[in-house]
Amino acid sequence: MSRKREQLKADIMAQVERLVEAALEKGEKPLTLDEIEDMALAARDQVGQSLTGSLVEQQAGSGEVEPMPCPDCGQPMRGKGRKGRHLRTRSGETRVERRYFHCTACGRGHFPPR
Repeated sequence: MSRKREQLKADIMAQVERLVEAALEKGEKPLTLDEIEDMALAARDQVGQSLTGSLVEQQAGSGEVEPMPCPDCGQPMRGKGRKGRHLRTRSGETRVERRYFHCTACGRGHFPPR
C-alpha cells in the first residue's frame, strides 16, 4: 500500500472514529428514532463525501503527465499547470485538480484522460 493511500485511509478512518464517538456521546441521553436516524445519515453523508473526494483526487492523478499531442491538430501541447474544478456528486460537493495543457497551434485546451 502506498504511503499516500495509507494516509488517506488513516484520515478517513479517523473521521469515522470521531463521528461514531460523537454519536455515542449524544446517544447517552434520550433521543427519538428520528434524531438517531438523522445522526446516522449525517455521519454517512460526511464519510461518503470524504471518500468520494479522495477517490476522485486519486483518479485525477497527482503525478506528472508527459506532454501530449493535441487531440484536435496533433501538434505538441504545453503544460499550463493544474486547474481545479468543483463537482457536484451524488454524495455532495468535491473539488478535483488535474493537469491542463494548451495547444499554441490551434488554441484549444485539454485535460489528459488521467
